[in-house]
Amino acid sequence: MNCLAIDTTNGTLAVVLISGERVYRRHEEVGKSGHSRLLMPYIDEVLKEADMRAEDLDAVAAVVGPGSFTGIRIGVSAMTAIAFATGAKRIAVTSFELIAYSRTTVTAAVDAGHGNVYAAECRDGKVTSARFIEAAENKNGIADAQYKPACEPWIALEQVVRRKIAEADYCEALEPFYMRKSQAEREKDGI
Repeated sequence: MNCLAIDTTNGTLAVVLISGERVYRRHEEVGKSGHSRLLMPYIDEVLKEADMRAEDLDAVAAVVGPGSFTGIRIGVSAMTAIAFATGAKRIAVTSFELIAYSRTTVTAAVDAGHGNVYAAECRDGKVTSARFIEAAENKNGIADAQYKPACEPWIALEQVVRRKIAEADYCEALEPFYMRKSQAEREKDGI
């Protein structure tokens, strides 16, 4: 199985191409604005390194959130376009699943900005419940919450995607996993 997986939900861009037992990776700290500039060149690089074309992909995977609203849109749009063009199956991965990878039980947390937090209870790598916690409710922080995967994020991405392939955990469409409206939507609703 050939699967291209990406994570554009945070400050690190990760592109992982899984081809059987071989793995090709690109990852870089890009901050808030580097995803759109580097995503397609990195995809091209890993495909060339593997001597593949997009048409050789059996599946594509994207981290669908929570995280940066713009980053989520970039990743979901890119992988949806590639899946549409190639007929590849789709795999949705959450940021929580990456944090929960290789942990039995964990409270996975993603910074939602301004002291707010996206949090999920996870067991055996799967999300059992998720919630948005406002800054006022999270004054002292979530006790024992994990904000990062136990290993490098791109390794967690590879392993979570391999598990989903083994379980045939595919989806019809990659949909952003927003746990609240964007700031622009909240401001529009307030007008």
